[in-house]
Amino acid sequence: MLKATIWLSVLAWASSEVLRRAGADRRDAARAIFTAGALLLVGHTAIAFQVQHGWSHAAAFDATARRSEELTGVAYGNGIYLNYLFIAVWACESAWWWLDARGYLHRARAIDLGMFAFFTFMVINGAVVFASGRMRIAGAVSVIAALVARAGLPGAPLERGRA
Repeated sequence: MLKATIWLSVLAWASSEVLRRAGADRRDAARAIFTAGALLLVGHTAIAFQVQHGWSHAAAFDATARRSEELTGVAYGNGIYLNYLFIAVWACESAWWWLDARGYLHRARAIDLGMFAFFTFMVINGAVVFASGRMRIAGAVSVIAALVARAGLPGAPLERGRA
């Protein structure tokens, strides 16, 4: 269940990016899937804290440091704070989109790109760098799909600014 929640969350983010740019008639579906991704991330975090860390921030910090050291050679537990920030940002993004869809879709391009960059950074780290095997491939495909949608390449038109 732990892995399923995070992978469904990653797929929800990528799918919402694609749907958001597929046309105005798909934006409601994009918003619902985006929100489901945020809820899945919260669920994943709660399950991880229950099952793996005994509801201990210190244990989660230490586990993050160990995993970072395995992959990079540097024990860096502070990455846990980026995960907390990611949860908060995704929750705020979802709430904004539900409470003021027009404002959300018409926000400053710098904010929109900044949020996309942050999400992409987090997904690359969590679903590509820190993943392995087929999950790493699924993470990479998800990131590529979101990037293609954002770039407005053929098959993924960008309709920014329409509510």
